[in-house]
Amino acid sequence: MTNLIPPQAKKQVTHIYWLRQLCAWMIVWSVAFCIGLLLLWPTYLLLSGTNAAYIATAASATERTATFDEMVTELNQSNDQARRVIVNQQAPNLSRIISDVWDEVRVGVSISGISIARQDNLITPFTVTGEASDRQTLAAFRDRIVALPFVESVNLPIENLAQNQDISFTLTVTFNPQGL
Repeated sequence: MTNLIPPQAKKQVTHIYWLRQLCAWMIVWSVAFCIGLLLLWPTYLLLSGTNAAYIATAASATERTATFDEMVTELNQSNDQARRVIVNQQAPNLSRIISDVWDEVRVGVSISGISIARQDNLITPFTVTGEASDRQTLAAFRDRIVALPFVESVNLPIENLAQNQDISFTLTVTFNPQGL
């Protein structure tokens, strides 16, 4: 029957046929796309909501991490301060040592200076400088310093005893940590 159609009409029929085929397939694909869209819409909503929740959780976690890092820094500083306080509590009290040395000064002895230092929580040998009226007063002062519980030894150089009166002296005192 197609042989009876003139060639010009046959071209038109073929053209219309393919145009209808194209329209039919486009309608089928459009319907399939709409059905797929309707089926996947709840999944999209679920994933977008979950994604938003994850973003909020990640922001919160980042904020908490920054806060945690600040807390770690503050805690380390507090620990260092506590460690220093404990070390200072265990260290000998320098003011007590100085006041005990000053308490041993009697008539005839004047102290011009006490040089005392702490190194690694220990007191290094310290010096007491001053002037004594005579040798006996200087020797008695030295004996009183030796009698203090925190003193291990006192070094009085011989050249300090060369004069008989108005003696300038420098005592080197070795500290005994068990005496305090």
